[in-house]
Amino acid sequence: MVGDSLASGMSRRAVLTGGAVATVLAATVTLSPTTRADAAAAAATTDFDRVRNQWRGTLLGDYDPSDPVIQKYVTDSAAAAQPFWTSMNTSAGRTYLWSDLDSSSTSAVQRNNIGRLRSLALALKSPGSSLSDSTQLKADLLSALDWFLSAKYGPSVHSYDNWWDWQIGIPLALNDFCVLMYDDLSPAQLSAAMAAIAHYAPDPTSTGGLVSTGANRNWACSIAILRGALSQDSAVIDNAKSAIVTIFPYSTSSDGFYTDGGFIQHVFFAYTGGYGVSLLQYLAYSMIATQGTPWAFDAAQVGEVYDWVQKNFRPWIYAGALMDMNRGRGLSRFYETDHRIGRLTIATILQLATVFPAQQALTVRSQCKGWIGADSFLPFFSYDPVPIEQVRLSSIAAGRALVADSSIPSSGESTDTVVATSMARAVHRRPGFAFGVAMDTAKIKPYESANSENLEGWYTGEGAVYMYLPNQLGHWPNEYWPTADKYRIPGTTVTNRTLTLGKGRTTDNTWAGGALLDGDVALGMPVVFSILKARKSWFCVGDVIVCLGAGITSTDPGGIETIIEQRNIGPNGKTVPIIDGESALATASSTPSDLTPKWVWIPNACGYVFPDGATIKGMRNDRTGKWTDMDHRGVYDDTTAYSRRFITLWFDHGLTPTDATYAYFQLPGATQDATATMAASPDVAVVANTGEVQAITRTRAAASSPASQKAPATSPSDEVVTMANFWSADAPTTAGITVDKPASVVMSRKGGRLSLAVSDPTKALTGSITVTVDVAARAITSVDPGVTVLSISPKVVISVPMSGAAGASFVARFAAPPSPHGSGTSTAGSGAVVSG
Repeated sequence: MVGDSLASGMSRRAVLTGGAVATVLAATVTLSPTTRADAAAAAATTDFDRVRNQWRGTLLGDYDPSDPVIQKYVTDSAAAAQPFWTSMNTSAGRTYLWSDLDSSSTSAVQRNNIGRLRSLALALKSPGSSLSDSTQLKADLLSALDWFLSAKYGPSVHSYDNWWDWQIGIPLALNDFCVLMYDDLSPAQLSAAMAAIAHYAPDPTSTGGLVSTGANRNWACSIAILRGALSQDSAVIDNAKSAIVTIFPYSTSSDGFYTDGGFIQHVFFAYTGGYGVSLLQYLAYSMIATQGTPWAFDAAQVGEVYDWVQKNFRPWIYAGALMDMNRGRGLSRFYETDHRIGRLTIATILQLATVFPAQQALTVRSQCKGWIGADSFLPFFSYDPVPIEQVRLSSIAAGRALVADSSIPSSGESTDTVVATSMARAVHRRPGFAFGVAMDTAKIKPYESANSENLEGWYTGEGAVYMYLPNQLGHWPNEYWPTADKYRIPGTTVTNRTLTLGKGRTTDNTWAGGALLDGDVALGMPVVFSILKARKSWFCVGDVIVCLGAGITSTDPGGIETIIEQRNIGPNGKTVPIIDGESALATASSTPSDLTPKWVWIPNACGYVFPDGATIKGMRNDRTGKWTDMDHRGVYDDTTAYSRRFITLWFDHGLTPTDATYAYFQLPGATQDATATMAASPDVAVVANTGEVQAITRTRAAASSPASQKAPATSPSDEVVTMANFWSADAPTTAGITVDKPASVVMSRKGGRLSLAVSDPTKALTGSITVTVDVAARAITSVDPGVTVLSISPKVVISVPMSGAAGASFVARFAAPPSPHGSGTSTAGSGAVVSG
């Protein structure tokens, strides 16, 4: 059975609050590695107490109750916990703690039980809470724990349903409860609780009957570290520290973090915003708890976690939201929107800052400050009762101190473009927007559906695009997923065939990714299903994304569509698109309109330019849906019927198309004038759009030149960027580029510089790719390791190694003729061979 993540799957409404990291936390101490014998000898009672107290500091440390923001957070969290106490069954002969949690067949119910007890324990121990230090609540909690360990979770109770609840979900909450109530528990109660955890989760190297990996390994080790401290058993902590080392090396297959920015869980799925966040979260608590003890994490491990924050998390966070395309089946959970998960990630990074060295701590605090300031949709300091995994008060207090500290600058949004071929995801970031593409391959599945959730995720990873804009932060979290048409996810080319809820989708595609050069990227993904085939490219060059489709062929009689946009404009949204300068689709209707635009502009969102004109369909309609349409687990449900209005645009390729094509430019955040100017005087040209090769060029003026400010004519200082995806080895020479194997290529020519980037997005090629460009160079400036320059005159020829390259881009740079339109002559000999 597939395991369930705490941050992306606990089906109970538990309120997890906490206090600032305790001031008793020792300064970060880097210790030399110790042997098991050394650790056992050093494990004095004070070491166990330190681990316990420092873990407690992540839950309930010191905070300033006079701060009105913090006090409101404490008050609101206690108010959310109060009903749990009011409705608790405290009778002597009880058979349940809460009437709505009376089950002995659904394991999530037992998670709910201990989760509510933890919420009440947090409120009991929070200074300033309305439930703080209540003698009666304390007695009720201790009695409830005895009942729970006797009737629902102990050696005498056989596990059922989902293994994750028994081995991970319940122990996480039970450990926290015991830390919070430690001074009130009898030795017998504490022993019984630890014995129960040890019964279900004796060995962190094994979960669900398999060798634990990724987040599951980390959870299990975090549980064991705290269990060892509470039990004062150094061997348990030693074993956990030995087991947890497996999560640190970057992965090259299966679960874990990847050097290209990816994170995978369950072998086939992009999960940065689910299991990845939970791994980071509980690893942070373990690192904080073990500081200054024989079990402290070493400097190399701390350094790697910092690298994860920068390379594996930061690229996928925009204005405080962690992008939906990396959240797996969490997409279908109403309590886990992109902003809620992003908020939890920021809260975790704030806690990690206490572990990082000073300069790294300053960097992450600056980034967190920027995200906190940017997120106007879900303010960081407001208590949010919906999520299962709450932001702890320790992070709220740290955030308050951060925003008040004028010495720490606020970082702006990242403008890096990242291609994570490992998980078939890419993001193109520029000032004012982030544009994500979720792809699939035979190794990265289109979507995950398990435990009766994410049942309509069919197309969310099949070439779907996810656009993020600073003035449109509510597009995705404002009930997009329950109300949107799941057959019309932006960016996808799909059939009209009705799909079965939760039915898995597999493809034979091997290509997902592309060549990256100086922030511009040529992305590609074929659609390879038995009834539908197509070639799709997204050429992201500056502030323009050129979207091409070719070879669209299908035997499906239901018809084929390519979705340009499905924009959420809110309940009864007033926004209407502008088509060629005129308002269109002014009346909301579920009947599509036939449109023939040269350009379309959606106010405050995006412009779309059709370089050769186009015939498309458009609709501005209201849609109603429920989260429970996608999530059938039957626990912690939101059954509300929501309605949202959408602007939807798409190409209709007909019933059984053969070699159909499409082409449009997407201009995220562009104004109406910029969109119209691009249509009238484009600085982008589609060079090829076939099943063999897709290619474009863009001429950018030397000065800052958004789409609306194209220079009237090229000059020697202009930059010409050429992008091409060559789908086959025998693809014809295109835009002056020839390859001898399938490849993605980006070429830039500016003044006296020539740069080339080459990638194998299939990750399957062996040997080398030879790339020839129809221009000479004067000299070699630099080449990446492994790249061999075979010639620089009369043509530049390079050989790029692909074996084991994992989809990475290789770059070569040259001194070229001074103008992109120069003579092509060279002063260098053609025989020089240089290897990087």
